[in-house]
Amino acid sequence: MENTFTKIGAVIVLLMTAATSCKTINPGEVGFVVHRGVIKPGILSPGHYHYNIFATKIVRLNTRITEYSTIMSPPTKEGLEVKVNITVLYHVRPDAAPTLYSTVGLDYGKTIVVNNFMAIVRQYTMTYTAVDLLGERETIEKNIEDKLRDAIAPYGIVMDDVLVKDIDMPSTVLEAIENKAKADQVAKQTTLELQTKRQREDFDLETRERELKFSLEKQRSDSLTMLIQANAMRNYQLIVGPSLTDRLLKYKSIEVTKELVGSSNAKIIITDGKSMMVNNVGDK
Repeated sequence: MENTFTKIGAVIVLLMTAATSCKTINPGEVGFVVHRGVIKPGILSPGHYHYNIFATKIVRLNTRITEYSTIMSPPTKEGLEVKVNITVLYHVRPDAAPTLYSTVGLDYGKTIVVNNFMAIVRQYTMTYTAVDLLGERETIEKNIEDKLRDAIAPYGIVMDDVLVKDIDMPSTVLEAIENKAKADQVAKQTTLELQTKRQREDFDLETRERELKFSLEKQRSDSLTMLIQANAMRNYQLIVGPSLTDRLLKYKSIEVTKELVGSSNAKIIITDGKSMMVNNVGDK
């Protein structure tokens, strides 16, 4: 009888043990309990948890940063297809894990992130020409990241980064880019030459203007000097002229004659009594 009870007890223990299981939540994961189809409040942090396998289960979600990389061939503004090697980095917000599971499920990466990501990339590349895509890589990354963040944030998924690793253009586009670069270089060189020529012409014009201004100033100064001299001569004549009477002139003539007579040179003085002429005939 005792052995029978012992066997029955052992069976019960085995059944209870079989009905209980253990779940481990690893670092970088969160978990939550689903009891009879209902998510129980609370988040399970990393650790070991026992639960009844017949009525309860523990769901684990990865909260680490997840990388999704792909090579796409989206159309450009002019309808050309370019190959874009692009990567998106994202992670699940721990407190949003139960809601994300109940609304989307465990395949949230493809359903929410990947689908939105690919649609946004295609939509955005169609706003650029193939040539402009190469020069707008940083802008493309930022705009795609902003749009994708707005699309996935309501589900509790955090956008970490978008990386455009490579953009492969068709050969016709590469030739167009090269031709455009050459044309830009020629345009810059032509502009520089025109600017240099314009500066030289401006300098020459400014120099001629300064020379003309100097010439006009000199002419004006010379005219003023001549006018002053003419006015001085006129004033002198006005002042001295009336004082030159016949008697004064005769007196001055006599003084000159006396000086000539006293000179050591032999002279012949011819005069009409009013004026005189002096001829120098040589030394004694």
